Amino acid sequence: MFASASELRLAVSKSPLSLPFFVAREQKLFEKHNVKLQWIECLGGNRCMQDLVEGRADMATSSELPFMFALLDGNPITLVATFTTAKDDMKFIANRNAVTNGVAALKGKRVGFVARASSHYYKDLFLLYNGLDPKEVVHVPMNADKLPNALLGGEVDAISVWEPWGQITLDRGAAQVVLLEAPKLYTQTFNLSVSNSYMVSGKAELRRLLQAIREANVFIKTRPIEAKAIMARSAGLDADLVEGVWPTLLFQLSLQHSLLSTLQGQTRWAKREGHVPQGTPEPDFLNFIDPTHLRQLAPNAVDFAYP
Repeated sequence: MFASASELRLAVSKSPLSLPFFVAREQKLFEKHNVKLQWIECLGGNRCMQDLVEGRADMATSSELPFMFALLDGNPITLVATFTTAKDDMKFIANRNAVTNGVAALKGKRVGFVARASSHYYKDLFLLYNGLDPKEVVHVPMNADKLPNALLGGEVDAISVWEPWGQITLDRGAAQVVLLEAPKLYTQTFNLSVSNSYMVSGKAELRRLLQAIREANVFIKTRPIEAKAIMARSAGLDADLVEGVWPTLLFQLSLQHSLLSTLQGQTRWAKREGHVPQGTPEPDFLNFIDPTHLRQLAPNAVDFAYP
């Protein structure tokens, strides 16, 4: 289906973190705010970002990491708002037999992950925290939806993965796998990114879309039972999983200084670990984060760091 000239092409990750967009769709808030859109659903924010940079979408939801890589690749995109913050979305799960002698036993073992996504970054953080150089494991990149079967089928010995795939793996693996606990190494954000060409031509539409998401966040806060049901339906989760992830998620439009710090740290990681070509310049992220629309809608949601 091709979008008409007046339709906004919106790529939305099928993730619990995209709940404000699922709520806005089910509650017809886009229609209320006169936003005409084509809904493009992706299995992971990295795929949504790919749709954006390859011209199949005008806007995309993703964590900050695909946005960072897209900028390092020179793509003309802008981040306009964070809409979800996640304290515990990432999981590191291993075959029990692979870690009978502790996490150090993963040296030389195969670790599955999603390349150039939050899964990639968390994998390295987790290994470093446990005293393992990421170069000491065998890296097996694949799509997020393939990771559970890869671990359960013996294709890899451990995986770094986001929800709902983490809990799906634990539920299906039962006694076969184990969640390797770690302190909160990484607070993930889910953000709305826009192509620069649409930033010029679709300013009014973008402002109305943010109004719809703001109203969706009010719905989530004031009607949590209904919001949880929408999460279950839209992200394909059971009720127990929704209850498990709910306390770790904050649904609120913002642009915080911590996002800038995270992007800068992830850029240093990407360059240090060779995930981008040597000599790739570090972007001045303030040139690629536009607070204009969010500040007009909710001035207190924008940190002082954003001019």
